[in-house]
Amino acid sequence: MMQTGSLLCLWTVPFAVVNSLYHLTARFPSPQRGRSHAFNLVTVLFFVGLAFAGAGAAWGESQAMMMARLLLPILYYWYAYAHAGPTLHLFHPSEFAYDKPLIRAEQKLFGNPSLWLARNRPKALHEFMQFFYWSYFFFIPALCVGLYLQGDFQRFEAMALAVCLAYAMSYLTYPWTPLWGPRWALVDEGLLPDDEKVLPGYFFANFMNRIIWSDTAHKGGAMPSAHSAICIIFMIWCVRVWGPAGAVAGGFIGTFMFISTVYARYHYVIDVIVGTTIGIATVYLADLMILG
Repeated sequence: MMQTGSLLCLWTVPFAVVNSLYHLTARFPSPQRGRSHAFNLVTVLFFVGLAFAGAGAAWGESQAMMMARLLLPILYYWYAYAHAGPTLHLFHPSEFAYDKPLIRAEQKLFGNPSLWLARNRPKALHEFMQFFYWSYFFFIPALCVGLYLQGDFQRFEAMALAVCLAYAMSYLTYPWTPLWGPRWALVDEGLLPDDEKVLPGYFFANFMNRIIWSDTAHKGGAMPSAHSAICIIFMIWCVRVWGPAGAVAGGFIGTFMFISTVYARYHYVIDVIVGTTIGIATVYLADLMILG
């Protein structure tokens, strides 16, 4: 029988392998491809070693080892967002994006809410929405703490695997669907004045603006919305961990996170739908692999 968290560690291997294959088959090779190959090799060696470390020994199933195998893959995928950056333009020219057809589809299907939702709104509303977008950073830690306190490490692994698979699927999709996202594309298409692209606010709005308008956020990685994938996982697992109270709290926070994603022009509604679909699919797959 595999140790708790071992399967989660091993699922970092396919991501690393495919990431290197992307670099090997790139139409427009990245200057960072050597670093990516080295990082992927280290990743594979480390997580395979961690998966089998202490097999058959009592220390291999100690709580410290279990937590290392459960938490380190999540931390790896948080870092892998930066690692996904060099893959964004491997298969398409650096200035190519699918925003134009997506804006047309968005207009036809939903009336393009990413354009008008935040226009002429007060700073207080910007701050309110940016707070819920910022709350994303606490989704996974909250679930980890809840499952740890319940001592339910098998379900901890199922939740963590759903999260890691959602990140992996999102990052590996980016190179095939380069999308700037509304905050850039609406201005480029002349639909939004340049002086309206940054939403002014207070603490949370300013915090998010510093992140989103720095090199931290990738220009070209808007489809699918990884935030939305993680948000639906959070909502599902809130119910599983905390029952009816979790359904109310998770539903409230998650609903406004979805709205804020479009309101603040980080994603189109279509990005959110695709991301949410990925999140639901990964919960199902993780349950199948871990919980049976």
